[in-house]
Amino acid sequence: MTTSLRPENAAPNPVGIAEATAGDAAPGEGPAPEETRAHPDGTPADPVKALLRRHHALCAGAVDPLEIAAGLEARGVCDRVAAAYRHRDVFALAEELHARVERGQESERTAEPAPRPAGGGPCAVLRAGWGTTGSLAWLWLAAYALVGDGLVVLLLHGRRGLSPQALASAAVTAAAPTALALACSVAPAAWCAHWFAGRARRVLGASRGLAEFGRRVRPALLVTVALFVGALLAFLWPARTALPAGPSPAAPAATPLLAYTAVAALGGLIFLARLLAAHGLARPAVAAVLAAAVAEAVPLATLLAARLPGCEALRWPVGRAADAYGPAAIPLVACALPALALLAHAVPALSRASVHGRGDLPHVPPAVSPPVAPPVPTA
Repeated sequence: MTTSLRPENAAPNPVGIAEATAGDAAPGEGPAPEETRAHPDGTPADPVKALLRRHHALCAGAVDPLEIAAGLEARGVCDRVAAAYRHRDVFALAEELHARVERGQESERTAEPAPRPAGGGPCAVLRAGWGTTGSLAWLWLAAYALVGDGLVVLLLHGRRGLSPQALASAAVTAAAPTALALACSVAPAAWCAHWFAGRARRVLGASRGLAEFGRRVRPALLVTVALFVGALLAFLWPARTALPAGPSPAAPAATPLLAYTAVAALGGLIFLARLLAAHGLARPAVAAVLAAAVAEAVPLATLLAARLPGCEALRWPVGRAADAYGPAAIPLVACALPALALLAHAVPALSRASVHGRGDLPHVPPAVSPPVAPPVPTA
């Protein structure tokens, strides 16, 4: 009588042994005859060997079992698929692959080239390609943070007898605190991003599984965002206190808390977008920044359209919000909602080992593990 070693919840012919393992095998290369010989219960004799052949370049070029686990996760091999290979999770499967792979001259020739980090300095992690759309959206957000509130007041209440020179002076005076705070926060942003990348590298080298890596990286990400926002507010408060406001059209001024929160929401949005883009997740970053830019542009467009004959009703939604809470309410809502959505996306996305890549792994000698024998049926 033959006893199966499959988990009870594994299918007799699990999905992924043939379909999910088409990673990096050479064209025309197939499993060896002993790999496809099935047991009486229908499972291959050595499915791990077939998986090893398919992902040989990944396994041969890995310096650590966790690197193999991250690569398998990036290629869609999850814990459920690992259970079909008679392992409790992806990391246990990666340990066997790391122990069984043959490393030699042939392996070195076929090994995948390891991607390198973006650069050597702290600012390198914040440099990422945004594309034309992302760059234009980012420039719009920066410009609105400097002159957007004054433009809303001007469209709502007019010049109120102020000369163009007085309006220009008021715009410069109002924009100076925000510009100074954003400029001073560039260095803390680079340091926070660099600290998070270093923390992720250390956790990646010390973790014994993908779940443990995620549990240890998520708090580090939240601490990173909190440190940056705190540094931004620390620069904004003395800047707004030291620079007095100039003449402006009569309009309700925003409360300090509302103005500070609006700038913090903008800074948090841009920081999270840059951090995600630096780790290869540029699409959600650009989408969030673009959504914030559109949300700021729509109120200005409605105020301009309200000047057309018969369109005065378009003025009241923006006018009531600005009169009740101040013009800073518009960028607060426009930036806070995308920033919170991006944070909710970043927490699980940046806690995956695969997004940190092989270039983020510590360069340590591979651990020597005894070879793991393939599972065999018992009579």
